[in-house]
Amino acid sequence: MTSGLLRGAAIAVAVLALAAFGPWLAREVASLPRPGALAARSSQRVVTLEIGGMTCEGCAKTVRAQIAGLHGVSAVEVRLRQKRAYVVCDRAVADTALVAAVERPGPAYRAAVVAR
Repeated sequence: MTSGLLRGAAIAVAVLALAAFGPWLAREVASLPRPGALAARSSQRVVTLEIGGMTCEGCAKTVRAQIAGLHGVSAVEVRLRQKRAYVVCDRAVADTALVAAVERPGPAYRAAVVAR
């Protein structure tokens, strides 16, 4: 009798968890890159930049736009809280070009390559 109640409670908890987290899980799975997309990026690299001087979302948008405007950059993600930018670019794009793009809008922004 007790095991039947426990089994029923476990099923109810599982159904509630699936209802609560199901849409999030579906979005995460849908955002995974397709195998063809990964093969197309085999000639690219990911560069992590530490960004100084960003204080608001407007700053992050400015930095994102400057980096995205470089020839050879295919994706940019700027995280304001982490003070970092993650850049997917061709191997031919120099680190100095990425740093210069961040610092171009003014002296308030500083950048340094953290990882390649």
